[in-house]
Amino acid sequence: MPDISQIVRWEVQLFLLALFGIVAMQLLTGQISTKNLLYGRKNDTGEVIVGADGRPKGRKKEDTPYFSPERVQLLLFTLGAAFYYLTQVLNNPHPGTFPPLPDSWPTVIGGSNAIYLAGKAYSRLWPKKGDSK
Repeated sequence: MPDISQIVRWEVQLFLLALFGIVAMQLLTGQISTKNLLYGRKNDTGEVIVGADGRPKGRKKEDTPYFSPERVQLLLFTLGAAFYYLTQVLNNPHPGTFPPLPDSWPTVIGGSNAIYLAGKAYSRLWPKKGDSK
């Protein structure tokens, strides 16, 4: 007969498996959209729209999407760190304890987030040449 800790462990594993299954199913069916996952938005609302005759037609109401390399690097660093740590947990010789985080991880993940935020600030605050603000 399993003891209470074994039953709790099975319940947690079943819950995590069910949660993974639900998220995976929603990703596959499109209920969780990944359409613009790797795209940011350039802040250019209010910019004048010029017609073919050179006269203003109106102003932009939405930001312009752009491919965002800072989002790609943040996603890759995060997934890489998550999979690395998952392999450490699965290969942990001491069940019931988590392996220690490497000392360099907070710096690396913090740097990755800083790159993402700098790219976002750059796209929002400083328009490219040729853009009028």
